[in-house]
Amino acid sequence: MGRRRMQRRRMRCRRGRRWLGFQLPSIPIRFPSIRRVKEDEKVRQIYELLPKRDCGACGYESCYECALAIASGEAPPDICRIVGKKIAPQIERILRR
Repeated sequence: MGRRRMQRRRMRCRRGRRWLGFQLPSIPIRFPSIRRVKEDEKVRQIYELLPKRDCGACGYESCYECALAIASGEAPPDICRIVGKKIAPQIERILRR
């Protein structure tokens, strides 16, 4: 078999799983559960309350990461150094839902 033919054979995609001559594992697609959707809604609501300055004063790179940490319980509701004390009661109400 010629070199060119081997290269074409390796690069050919067969059923979307073969690439460069090795098999990729099939990844099952899972639909988000109801709990995940509720968590995403909480993250969105918390993110809307945050100032979106991405200053990093809270220890997270962005306000979205901070909202994720608050929603998952890793960070307290008043972690934001800019508006933390003002929005802490509202965040606590969101987390109780």
